[in-house]
Amino acid sequence: MMKNIRFAMVMLLVVGCIEPYQFKITDTDPGIVIEATLSDKSFNDTKSYPSDGRYFTVKLSKSGDVTNVRPVTLSYATVILTSDQGEQWTYTEEDPIKKPGIYKLFNDDFKAAAGVRYKLSVTSPDDVFIESDWQEMPVNAPAIGPVTFQETTTQRIILNAVSDVKGVTSKLAIPVNETGETIYYRWKFLPTWLYDAPLASTTDAMVKFCWATTSLYLRDYTLQADNEGGYNKDLFFMDVEQNERVLHEFSALIEQQVMTEDYYYFWKEMQELNKADGVFATPPYNLKSNFTSSKGKAYGYFGVVREQGTRWYFNRTDLSYSIPNWLPEQCANPCGPGCPPPPCYNCLRYEGGDVTNVRPSWWGR
Repeated sequence: MMKNIRFAMVMLLVVGCIEPYQFKITDTDPGIVIEATLSDKSFNDTKSYPSDGRYFTVKLSKSGDVTNVRPVTLSYATVILTSDQGEQWTYTEEDPIKKPGIYKLFNDDFKAAAGVRYKLSVTSPDDVFIESDWQEMPVNAPAIGPVTFQETTTQRIILNAVSDVKGVTSKLAIPVNETGETIYYRWKFLPTWLYDAPLASTTDAMVKFCWATTSLYLRDYTLQADNEGGYNKDLFFMDVEQNERVLHEFSALIEQQVMTEDYYYFWKEMQELNKADGVFATPPYNLKSNFTSSKGKAYGYFGVVREQGTRWYFNRTDLSYSIPNWLPEQCANPCGPGCPPPPCYNCLRYEGGDVTNVRPSWWGR
């Protein structure tokens, strides 16, 4: 019986349990939530991090007076970016059916220019007009430093008991700040890892090996208001025991944004609010906004940042101690009806992220 329970707990890790939304709304006026950032790196520029490339994206949703409910997406809106040089660019909704409320600027070479101001406007299907104030990139942006890691241990509550959890803390070298001004940093992370279906045949690579990517793991971001530099900044902690993501190769795309003071404090307040409520993945209902609306309220903040990126690779063999691959044994052990679960014999059935059995062109260190 205990073996069955342990197996079920392990497979919860494999399929990637997602926590519910928790957000305390103190202003219950309905409105439109806008998530948008512009940077000085184009789609083609971001491919050199390396990555698959990133188009500029605007996410639109509607707020309400409820808690623990995913926001309602807003489709069929008109989203336009304008510069103070008289230029305009139109965002296109990626897929109103499968990915509603996601608008992208499909231009491989476009990026924000130094000394140019930008503003974002949204017109909803019912003719509500929303516009941001003018935003411009900061002047100074040091180069992104090298990434290392440190073996660490943290404590977590597991089955109502406090337990030590072994892991690694990734660290980024912050260069010496010689500008004489505060530099406002934000780092965000996108992990990808190799998943090996333990019971799949080694001769059938189509279902044996997959690469999984998700923004729900390492979902938080890290901030720093820096005046001096010359130190290593902790980015994120990742546990290494009973974590199928690090059984083989693991990689994290680390994106560094240097932003204005106002945009930095928007993200800082967002982070503090969500730490109090539990989970970061919620619209900024109660925070300062730089949008104005012709009707109702608009939430969010449009910012223009200087961006850089780098990719960090990790394998459990990089540790000074041994971490066994526990998954084959767990998949092989009997556990009752419906077992072993599909991810054990088909990597395409793995639910811990978006999976593909096509090796990314940039994969490998």
